[in-house]
Amino acid sequence: MNFFKQKTNILFLFIIFLLVAALSGVSYFSYEKHNDYVAVSSALSDNNSKLNEAQKKIDELNQKIENYDSDVILSEQEKAELRSQLQAALDEKARLEGENSSLKAEIEQLMAKRNELQDSIRLNLVNQADTAEGGICYLTFDDGPSNNTLKILDILDTYGIKATFFVVGTARTEYIPQIVNRGHAIGLHSATHKYDVIYKNVNNYLSDIKHISDIVYEKTGIRTNIMRFPGGSSNKISAQYRKGIMTDLTDRMTSLGYSYFDWNVVSGDADASVVPAETIATNVLSRARGKNSICVLMHDTEKKTTTVEALPTIIEGLSAMGFRFAPLTAESYGFHQTVGN
Repeated sequence: MNFFKQKTNILFLFIIFLLVAALSGVSYFSYEKHNDYVAVSSALSDNNSKLNEAQKKIDELNQKIENYDSDVILSEQEKAELRSQLQAALDEKARLEGENSSLKAEIEQLMAKRNELQDSIRLNLVNQADTAEGGICYLTFDDGPSNNTLKILDILDTYGIKATFFVVGTARTEYIPQIVNRGHAIGLHSATHKYDVIYKNVNNYLSDIKHISDIVYEKTGIRTNIMRFPGGSSNKISAQYRKGIMTDLTDRMTSLGYSYFDWNVVSGDADASVVPAETIATNVLSRARGKNSICVLMHDTEKKTTTVEALPTIIEGLSAMGFRFAPLTAESYGFHQTVGN
């Protein structure tokens, strides 16, 4: 009880309570705005389809009217009817264009509000991180799950901390429910992880992310909106398949309501097929120094046994540095790197 007798400790807890309450409120509001965005975006898509049909009808009528002089069969009454139909089609097109303008303006307002919310959340998290000696640590694992994931989950349970797993569709997807049931965050990575396919064009990527989203939903009943691009948003390998695609995708996925995450601490466990556990732990702890909050990149594929071995040392070392552990949420700061393509 001595902890609660110190005014500074009570003040610290009060500040954390206020921040959690504020973030919960903003998270709910952000979710509502995302639903609004999806509804308006759907209406805009429907409207564009109607506009295309209206333009097609106008083109057909104009073609008929252009043939007035050569068409001896068409009576004056029939010509007048065509003109009337053309005017009606033009009026409908004008109405649809007016609706389009309104819908686009509404989307711009929703996106502006979303950006404002993200800035507010980012500021709150930075301030929250500054209240602790070392700030927040987000442990993240890519390319699983595998049998090593189960071992990682046991270690995390032992230390009473939560992490984030960016899963792929080619892994042991039957383990995905365990990640969620044990209180960790699930994120989308890729259904195939084939750079030459997913980065060939935007539609390929969207199809891939939908596939892994469907797998996660089928296994857990959850539609997660946190994700990580294979290779990160700064990867330049994608340029081999389509120039500028990462610029397009980072904008597109954000507009669709997803929060993508890169990292600012690399474990190096992917530098070779097998990296010594000591090297992995040293990489994380040395690269975490001097940072207020960190997002650590690790992998939980079948071959990454040394990542499992290094994890206790990493957790204990980061704890000694003053870091607190948390799973990523859509409202967390994205640790975005500079887009390289």
